[in-house]
This record gives sequence, structure tokens and C-alpha cells, in this order.
Amino acid sequence: MKIAIRADGGLQIGMGHIMRTLVLAKELAKTNDVFYICRINNKKMEKYASGIKKIKEYGFNVITISEEIFIEELCKIKADCLITDSYNVDEQYFYIIKKKFKITIYIDDMNLHYFNVDILINQNINAEKLQYKVNKDTKLLLGLDYLMLRDEFRNISKPINKPKIKDIMITIGGSDNNSITNKLCEYIKDLDFKFHIIIGPSFKDDSIKKLVTLSKEKKSIKLYFNANMFLVMKKCDIAISACGSTLYELMACGIPTLGIIVADNQQLIAVNLHNNKVIYNLGWYKNLNKEKIYDKINDLNINKRNLMSNYGRTFIDGKGVYRIAKVINEYKR
Repeated sequence: MKIAIRADGGLQIGMGHIMRTLVLAKELAKTNDVFYICRINNKKMEKYASGIKKIKEYGFNVITISEEIFIEELCKIKADCLITDSYNVDEQYFYIIKKKFKITIYIDDMNLHYFNVDILINQNINAEKLQYKVNKDTKLLLGLDYLMLRDEFRNISKPINKPKIKDIMITIGGSDNNSITNKLCEYIKDLDFKFHIIIGPSFKDDSIKKLVTLSKEKKSIKLYFNANMFLVMKKCDIAISACGSTLYELMACGIPTLGIIVADNQQLIAVNLHNNKVIYNLGWYKNLNKEKIYDKINDLNINKRNLMSNYGRTFIDGKGVYRIAKVINEYKR
């Protein structure tokens, strides 16, 4: 089967859509011809450049279409199945693609539309509580049973938490338009811990320069470019993380996490995981302050960290991408 994946990543929208679809693409490519369709902006070529670069690093071909004529050109592409992972959609989009492609699939987080698709995927912990409006024959793949985890985060042995916190990971995502990483580093730079800071591929140049300068001044701050996230996580006792898909990787590793909401689609996830005692929700990034971060780090004693580790790992079995691929490969229309 010829499968097209329509997703973007970049400075403004981050890398979440790209990274999770790459997990699915890799699995589907075992038995299918998989390629990507990405937008480009002819005036600002860098807008989507980091997303396209990442896809090519994984070995997938990319068809690029100018965002000004996207729908028109999308309909000319030959494929049996179209998987869309983008917030740049509306009900008209689903109506158009349903007529063009044999199988249409949408990966969702927000439940904002009527979804005229064959398969709807929402991998988030709150997904099963959402009242989706779909066709009567639409297959719903909802919740953490359909979590798209990268290979290295599956079948991880149970971690052993240290009595005292020494190493802390800070990760805000593939992009950081609001320079939250810089703000956090200013807050924590004088604390007596080793900080492992993830620099995403779509970070702004001026933010990176400031972080590099700070890391030279403070030996407790180590920066990671093109990080192997699994290896960094395994070094760390806790994490301070945005409440995107990285949270699920931290859960799989059993890393207790202080979560920060950086986008609307993260709010329900943060609240749900906090209520299930998997993370501590620090709230919106705009409301962060030094004292709140200090207090919560100091509050995470060994007993609390053990509980958070155990609760997080019980939600994830690492088989989500296999389940999704099986449904797609066996789908009959």
C-alpha cells in the first residue's frame, strides 16, 4: 500500500507532529511504501526546514507543497492512504481528502471538528473521555494503548531511584519560541544539581547563544544538541518538561517529572497525569517562578519519586504503534 503522511515541524509549530509520525512511519514502512508531504513557505524557507530535515534523516522521501496552494496540490498526489497530523485542518479539509484517498486517517489532540475520516487516533491519556463526532464506521484508536513510542522507550527495565536528586533534565520540546528554557536556566543556575538541558532543532539562534554563554559560566549546566533522549533520561533523577509527547517517554523510563504547560493541547494531559500522581503539574509557563520550582524539586523525596515512577510505568506497555499499524494494514474499505 502507498501511504502518504502529511505533517510539518518547525520554528513556530514545534516538532511533535514530525516525531510521533516518524515512529508510525517506521513501523508502516516494513510492509508499505511510505512518504511524507510537507508544507513550505516560499518567503520564509526556514519556517518548516527543521521538520523536513528530520524526516529526511530517517530516510523518508518528502514531497513539498507551497502552503498557498496546498489543498489543490495535495489532491494531485497518488496514494492509497493519507495520514494527517496537523492542526492546520478544518471540516472542509476532511471532506476533500475523503473523496480523494481510499483510506483517510487523522492523528488528533484537541477534538475541535467533526472528523470525516476512516480512522481517528488520539494517543493521549485523556482521549477516551472526549466525545468525538465521527462517522458511524470510523475506527477510534484512543488512549495510551495507541501511544507511538520510539523503539528505545519500549521494554525498559524498572529504574532504581537514588536517595538524593543529583541530575535534572530540562526539556521544552523541539522548539521554544517563548525562550522558556532560558528562563528556567536563569532560575536554576545557582542550585546544587547537575542540569542536562535539551536544545531542540528549532530553537531560536539568539536563545541558543545565551544558553551557550551561560553553560560556559556555570559548569553545572550541560547542553545537548541532537540529543539521544533515552541516554540523557537514563542519567537523570527527575525532569522538568513541557507536557507534550516527551512526557510519555519520561513515564516509560520511570523519571519523575515536573510538567510545564506550553500550549493549549497540553493542558488536559497535564491535569490528567497530575491527578493520577504521575507528574507534578507546575501549570502554565507564564506563571512560573523561581520559588515554585525550588519548592517542588526539594519536595520530591525518594518515596514520592518511587511512587511517581511506578504510577507512570503502569500506564504504558510500549505496544501502541504495533496496534495502530495492524489496524491500518488490515483496514478494508
